Amino acid sequence: MEDVVLDSEGSDVSARLLLAELVHQALARTAVSTTDLTESYLAGLLADFLRSEPDRLGQTFGVEWLRAASLPPMERYRRLKDIADTTLFLSGVFADYVEGTLTGADYFSQLGSRAYLDLGDLGNNERDAFSETYHDLGRRFEDFAAVLAVVADRNLFPANDRVLGIYRSWLESGSKRTARRLYHLGVIPQRPSNRQN
Repeated sequence: MEDVVLDSEGSDVSARLLLAELVHQALARTAVSTTDLTESYLAGLLADFLRSEPDRLGQTFGVEWLRAASLPPMERYRRLKDIADTTLFLSGVFADYVEGTLTGADYFSQLGSRAYLDLGDLGNNERDAFSETYHDLGRRFEDFAAVLAVVADRNLFPANDRVLGIYRSWLESGSKRTARRLYHLGVIPQRPSNRQN
């Protein structure tokens, strides 16, 4: 595979094609089926976030979601989309971080899911094409977060230290999400036996 170098605007087509292929492979690996539009949306989401400013990731999502309810429709759409996309990106690519927050992974999942469902319900003529995509992302938020986690674990940050960290996290928490991440990395999680010889 050739090296991918983003141009100054970060819009290199080969990078987007590579991310699209990684998402396609992760969907197959996780046995998550979806539409071509949703698959393309996930690849675009990754491309957008991989070159975004870090402060975009540090919002107070619950407060922003509540504020969005009182905004005019176009601004509400933009705010909900930002909340939904950011929580999905964090839940997938930085799952360890999300699980370690005070609010935890369930909070991110519920909030992101709700924001996507709200986006799907906003549907107007311009965004009708994405209405079903938003509903699908909202209904199966955790599945799509798992897809992004596979991309991150296998392709974006494929280091043995990362796998070891995920395994240690599973040993401490017993989390089904974490066990699923290990499985998709080819690691079958097993607790050490307490047998004495």
